[in-house]
Amino acid sequence: MRLLIAILLLTAGLNAAGRERLQRERPSSVANALDALGLLQPESVRSILLLHFGKSLLRSKAGELEAALRKDPNNIDDRLMLIGYYTSNGHGSADRLRLRSHVLWMISNHPEHASTAEPSLRDLPDDPEGNSQILQLWKSNLGSYPNDLPVLKNAEKFFFGKDPAEADRLIHRISEREPDSSEWPVELAHLYRMFGIPGEKIDNPAERAIEEYRRVLELTKNPAAREALPGEMADAAFRIGDFPAAVELAKIYLESSDRPAVQRANTILGRIALRTGDLGDARQYLLDSANPAAAPDIALSGPTLVLAKE
Repeated sequence: MRLLIAILLLTAGLNAAGRERLQRERPSSVANALDALGLLQPESVRSILLLHFGKSLLRSKAGELEAALRKDPNNIDDRLMLIGYYTSNGHGSADRLRLRSHVLWMISNHPEHASTAEPSLRDLPDDPEGNSQILQLWKSNLGSYPNDLPVLKNAEKFFFGKDPAEADRLIHRISEREPDSSEWPVELAHLYRMFGIPGEKIDNPAERAIEEYRRVLELTKNPAAREALPGEMADAAFRIGDFPAAVELAKIYLESSDRPAVQRANTILGRIALRTGDLGDARQYLLDSANPAAAPDIALSGPTLVLAKE
């Protein structure tokens, strides 16, 4: 992420003369310029940069790219720049159809490509018909590439906000292939935090939080991550104002052997007590956050002062 931010700042900071020179040159030279900057890896970063650069293309250069693609339809770099261009600068139905055609081509021909997980290739503005076609393509891709891990990962990103139940299934399928990855338990927790557990209606927020925790824990294989998990989920629930869930998860975390558990769990519980008007409990949680069991964490990281300040 730091690399990506630095690169985007670099490209945004090109001086006017440099931008003008790139616009005068043959459009595909942009890809060569990216290569010169050493951006052959990873593919996801290159895709973002090509989409970003496409936003500043002149219309005449977009026309040149279209002509070049008619001769070489497999030039992914040019196609991504055009997607970036039409997403930001498209006007009218003709441009909308051009954008749709490029996005559908990518998803149909290269569903494994990192760019297909980008927002501009997941949702077409003001084009419900195009979005319906994207949905059907991804459903078809799941049938055509059931064991292709990059395709499954890109499909999960697509279905995350559109079909949480499908995203849930995909996360579990991917996690089976990458059991030691921390990405998929985190993704599952994020999915449940946003949409709840697909297919389950649990009205009691505390019970729901416990069930979500149980399911995420099943995907979490690293021992240290398993101990830290209830604290991470409690903190996330607190930040979105789901206090009943945060309380239950913090109580589970208190039983953990994770070094920061005593400080962190009591701090969360105390902050919730403050927000619900229970000053007595808040004071007790503040004291408990610094009890002897917290000494190893305090010695290493210092005391957590956020509750005291509040």
